[in-house]
Amino acid sequence: MKKAITLAAVAFSIFFLSACDSMDGPSPLDTRATSSSNELNPGDLPGDSDMSDVGLPGRGINDMGGFNPDNIKPEDIVETIYFGFDQYAVGAGERGKVKRAVDFYSSNPDMKVVLVGHTDWYGTEEYNMLLSDRRCKAVQDYAVSLGLDPSRIEIIARGEAGAIVDVAKDSPEAKHDRRVDVVKFK
Repeated sequence: MKKAITLAAVAFSIFFLSACDSMDGPSPLDTRATSSSNELNPGDLPGDSDMSDVGLPGRGINDMGGFNPDNIKPEDIVETIYFGFDQYAVGAGERGKVKRAVDFYSSNPDMKVVLVGHTDWYGTEEYNMLLSDRRCKAVQDYAVSLGLDPSRIEIIARGEAGAIVDVAKDSPEAKHDRRVDVVKFK
């Protein structure tokens, strides 16, 4: 009886594994958007070639009059808001930083607010671009709720650009990459 159960388990495993090998279509892990609409890209997200500029369509360094998110000076960062893995809500421990940034901009009405969103390297480029954009929007929404004028805020979603690659999800380096830098710009 024990041999029959073992044999059935082995046969089922072989059947299951062979069925997985013969799957038609892309792997569930292959979620890279392409430039044409397909089943993996039903909303016609921009492909990698369309994302050479930072941010999402309609926003980015081309709209910022020379602002370059690759060359941000540390003294221009007003605050840095950190996020958990795969999270974009502003955590309770980070809300004080947003409040301090709003206070800074209230005292400096001539400055523009630039939110530069980042992610770690896990996930596809498209997913990380959208996640960094959502992080920026969450910080923007919270700052606006605290009284900051939304017309002063620019968002640049950077995704995984500049992230430290091949580090564990819970490493200090990966945690540092999950952030929105609040940057001052004239």
